[in-house]
Amino acid sequence: MRIFSSSLRQPLSRGRLVEDLGRDGGQAQERAVDVQITRLRRKIEADPRQPRYLQTVRGSGYMLTPD
Repeated sequence: MRIFSSSLRQPLSRGRLVEDLGRDGGQAQERAVDVQITRLRRKIEADPRQPRYLQTVRGSGYMLTPD
């Protein structure tokens, strides 16, 4: 959430998220980002299947959009 809050309304790619977390790149690490996004959505979204705050930006990654 710290990474997303510093880049409000800006899409962040999986690769950048892995890099900002200080992990080695790679497909496995990038897929792990998807799992973490799902877990975050379960915690912050009223309906995780229809995310309002943590949105997927097709072809770019994920973006935090506060009210």
